[in-house]
Amino acid sequence: MAEDFANYLVALGENRVAFDRDASLAQLLKHGFCDKPLFSAFIAEAEGLPVGYAIYNFGFWADSFQGMVFITDLFVRENWRSQGIGQLMIRELKQVGRNNDCDLLAWTVWADNPVAQDFYDKLGATPLNDEIFMKLDI
Repeated sequence: MAEDFANYLVALGENRVAFDRDASLAQLLKHGFCDKPLFSAFIAEAEGLPVGYAIYNFGFWADSFQGMVFITDLFVRENWRSQGIGQLMIRELKQVGRNNDCDLLAWTVWADNPVAQDFYDKLGATPLNDEIFMKLDI
């Protein structure tokens, strides 16, 4: 499904290198299935098939001194969208947060993905237009 997600973003116009299954699997195993995993994940299923996934980790929002669940990926396969699966995954992520003394869900959404922005808007999410998400390779 990660490859499906990457292809979806490329179709929207994201500039990225071609998806490498072997390298991606190696990174998932290295960072998620080790002594100190950097992320947790779950898979949404329908009719016995994997139809979506969420990848997340825990953090701290210093502006409001709140524990947070940071969603790094949330994806539902195209044929299963608009059937409530994304909403169920958000509900599950909120429960994960409550179970871990977090008060906040946070994530990024690609600026050129209006479908995702509309989905989150309908959930009542608030965009943080006063901040820019930055990254730095280390």
